[in-house]
This record gives sequence, structure tokens and C-alpha cells, in this order.
Amino acid sequence: MTNDSKNQDNQTQHIDNKIDNQQPVEPKIPIEPIDEDDDNIATPEDLEAFIKSRRERRQTSKQKAYSDNEDDEPPMDYEANENAMDPYLEPDPTLPKVEYKESLYLSRGCNHCPVSYTPVSETELRSCCKVGSCNWMKDIRQPMEKPFDCVEVRFKNNRKEFFRLPDGIDVNDGDIVAVEGIPGHDVGIVSLTGEVCRIQMMKKKIDPESDTIKKLFRRAKTSDIERWTSAIKEEENTLKKTRQIAEDLGLVMKVNDVEYQGDHSKAIFYYTADDRVDFRDLIKVLAEQFHVRIEMKQIGVRQEAGKVGGIGTCGRELCCSTWLTNFKSVTTSVAKTQQILPNPQKLAGQCGKLKCCLNFEYAVYVDALKKFPPANTPIRFKKGLALYKKTDVFRGIMWYAYEGESDLYAITAENVKMIIEMNRNQEYPEKLEDYQVELMSTAALAQESSEAEFERELKLMADDATSVAPEQSEKRDKPQKNRDQRDNRQKKGNNENRQPRDQRPPRDNRDQREPRQRDQRNPRDRRDNRNRKRNDE
Repeated sequence: MTNDSKNQDNQTQHIDNKIDNQQPVEPKIPIEPIDEDDDNIATPEDLEAFIKSRRERRQTSKQKAYSDNEDDEPPMDYEANENAMDPYLEPDPTLPKVEYKESLYLSRGCNHCPVSYTPVSETELRSCCKVGSCNWMKDIRQPMEKPFDCVEVRFKNNRKEFFRLPDGIDVNDGDIVAVEGIPGHDVGIVSLTGEVCRIQMMKKKIDPESDTIKKLFRRAKTSDIERWTSAIKEEENTLKKTRQIAEDLGLVMKVNDVEYQGDHSKAIFYYTADDRVDFRDLIKVLAEQFHVRIEMKQIGVRQEAGKVGGIGTCGRELCCSTWLTNFKSVTTSVAKTQQILPNPQKLAGQCGKLKCCLNFEYAVYVDALKKFPPANTPIRFKKGLALYKKTDVFRGIMWYAYEGESDLYAITAENVKMIIEMNRNQEYPEKLEDYQVELMSTAALAQESSEAEFERELKLMADDATSVAPEQSEKRDKPQKNRDQRDNRQKKGNNENRQPRDQRPPRDNRDQREPRQRDQRNPRDRRDNRNRKRNDE
């Protein structure tokens, strides 16, 4: 085939492909001429109507989409919420609302419904119960082969009792057990076992060998826990109804707490009252209403605060509801000893009595005041008589003022003792101002304490460095053998016949050595000799 024929075939093939790829041409629409009299420009009113219709159409489409899915919430108008919402007072509507629901089992020592034959964890016991127990002898080996046969079991709030273990049963801290009740049985959580329980019984003056100690039956079964749970759920409604019944009967009393027994056969009602209350009619009504055995227990206001709980003025939970178990009497003299003004609003706690924490530092103040002279002792000067006003115990300063004046002068306790002794000897100093002490501000005291602490740390660091220094010296003294060997070698020179330094003749009387003769040759000659040697080499 010739080249001309090949070119013709290629051209025909290219034309066929071009025809196949060519798209159909749409028919042209005739353009109508624009009439200059017709005005097609939109007015502002038309634009507003168009925007409004588009917005309504968008809102209806969103509502329709959310109505199809019932689980989703309808959209919110965020612009209106941003204008009306206060970010500091009102919650964010876009975030889910969190509601705190208190667990019914917190007062029992756990934060959830326990499971049979599964002990409550130690961290849960400590964080949920009001008066927790710590077994500090848990990892100590017991001196007796036979373990102690009594355990401490905790119930609602701070109620705890001791029970005797039967033969063949071994329980641990956190186990849920069924114990003897009056009547029936009760359910509680084991809080102490072993020798710590023996010490606790000795502290509460309970004889471990007494026959009055109740028995522990078994670990709680599923049926025991279910009945116990149903009884716990009824306590709140029972408390509300009991308060209403007591008010209707006209009894001057306050029902604080209700505790059902584990088998739902008995209920204990705790109440407070100023005077004696005749609650026989109340017991009849409660027995008919709840169909259980009724037991009334009167408690004091301090025990009430321990059961109910709360937050003190210090910002922490009440001591009586967390760790304090024995209440000591608090008097106003304790506050006076600590130089606290007798303000009942500041000295009273949540229970209305004096705060128990006033006893915590009382012994420290009594010990510190032994270094002070007797209070309210006037001191006499030539300028006039000075009267006692107040004391700063930890600074060791007493304030005095002249009789009939309001200006206070700070004097140290040692100077006051000295002035009192001078007055006994009929000696009177010139004036009170001579013994005045300049007091630092609170900021200066804080800075001084921080500097003292810094110096204390530097001293500790220096002590650590001195303790490390002997170790380093021991490392340096390791090659002691070689040094001893070097010393044992024969020394050069005749040291035995050497005269002492004191008996030696003075330096001036010694034989004068001849001075060393320096080379008198020309430096140029010496340089030529060195060059000659190099050339020879």
C-alpha cells in the first residue's frame, strides 16, 4: 500500500470520530426586544418580601425535619438566648442539665446497692460513711493464734454495734452480714475485725466475754439485701408522714431521722425535744400507719448534727459527722482563755451549742499562758497608772493603756514581769512609752516567717552536704595502701642528723654560694651555633 492511500484512510477515520463525538445542537430561542417602558428593577419592598418568604420557608423545613425524628429537640433561637441569657447567673441552654441525685445508701457506708457475698471496697467505706473506721493493725502480725471472735458492724449514719462470730465463719472489713435484731434480724456492713475491734471494745468499756453481746448469723443473702433495700426506700416518706402526725397531735418535738431494721419489722425514730414528751398516742398512730414495731430514741442537739450532717463555718464537713465520736463539754472559759470575744454567733456551731473545735487548742493556750504574768494586773509609772487591756499569746505581748486614755501600748511579757517586780519594791519607771515594742504588720510577719523557713531549708541543705562529705572523703582515701607503701620506702637524705629549725644558723651567717656565671657570649654567636647544628643534622 502506498503512502497516499494510508493518508486518505487516516483522514476518513478522523472525520468519522469527529462526527460521533459531536453533540446535538439545541434550537435557538428568539430573544424578544426589551421594551423601554417596562421597568423590571426590584423595589426595596419586593426585596424584603422575598427575604421574608425565604426565611419562613427555611424555618418550616427545619421544623418538618425535626418533627420526623421525635428523639431530637426542635432548634433553638440562639440570637434571642444570647440577648436574654446572663452567662454568670443562668446555665448555658446548649449544654445538658446535670442533676445531682443523692444515693440512699450513702448513710449506710456505700454509694450503690451492694451485692450479696461481694464486700464493699475500702475506699468506698471511707468516702461514704459519716464516721469511718481505719484498721491500722491490718498488716501487723497478730500475737495470738486464735483470732478475736467479735466484730464491729455499722448501720445507718453513726450507729455501730459489736457482734460475736459463730464457729466456722470468717468475715472481713466491708462484708454485708445479717446480725441478730430485737426482734428478727438486721443487715449491716462490717467495719472492724481482729485486735482493733478488741481495742475499740475496751475504749467503750464493753467486756468481750459478756453474754449480752449479740450474735452474727451469716453473710447476707440476696433475699436479705432485697428486703433491706425495700425498707431503705421507705424511710424518707416515713419521716415526712411522722413529722406531720406529730404536728397534728400537738407534740413539741422534732423527728430527726428514721431507721428501718433490715427485715422491715422494726423502725427506730430519733427525735429531739427540750422537755419530756408523752408520745404514747404517737406510737399507736405510727404502729397503725406503718405496721411495724416502733422504738423512740431521744438524742441531743450534738447527736442530731452528727446524724444530719452539714458544713461548718470553716468550710468543711462537721467534725461530729465525720470523725468525732466522743463529745466533751465546752464552756465560755475555754473561749476566754484563747482570747476570743464572747460573740455567740461566732462561737456557736450548727447545733446551737459552743463549737467542739474550741477544745482542740485549749491545752496549747494554757501551756503558753504559764509564761505570762497574771492578767488584769495594773502597773504603775511616774507618769501614771497603766491598766491591762488584752494579750497576744503567741507573740508574747501584752497591751496596756494609761488610766482614762484610749491609746494602747504593746509591751513584752518579760518587761511586764520586771515592772511588776519593781512596783513591789516601791520602784516606779518613768513612763510606759519607754517599754513599747514596735509591731510588724501581717505582711511583714508573713515575710519574716517565709525568710525563716528559707533559712531553715538552707541549713538542712548544708547539713545534707556535710553528711555527704565524709562519704566523698572515704572515696578519696581508697588508695591508702599505696600511700602507706610509699611512706614505708626508704627516704632520701640524712633526716636523722638534720638540725631543728630553731637551732639552725641564720641565713646571713651561712656560706655564701658563688653566683652562677651566665654565658657572656654574644647572642648572635649562640644563634649561629644553633643553626650550624641543624645543618649538620
